[in-house]
Amino acid sequence: MILPAPDTKAVERARAERRRLLNLFGSAEGQQVLAELEAHLPVFQGQPGHYDPLDAMRRDAHREVFLVIRHQLKLARKESQPTPYNENHD
Repeated sequence: MILPAPDTKAVERARAERRRLLNLFGSAEGQQVLAELEAHLPVFQGQPGHYDPLDAMRRDAHREVFLVIRHQLKLARKESQPTPYNENHD
């Protein structure tokens, strides 16, 4: 199976966005802000025993945002580390 070549501009845009996230949330203060925002995710607000699927959807959507940010930060940190290929071919 032959995979299409990645769109170089799209890859560079994605890396630039990850670097921006790393600049914003990569510091100790940025990590604290991210943790505080994440700690205040919406929870079920209905009556005990009452299940509202829209509340669940909102909670899951908010949680997904933080999962994506954390994943992008992990990729940005990985990309910022020197690799043997980059060291030999700069």
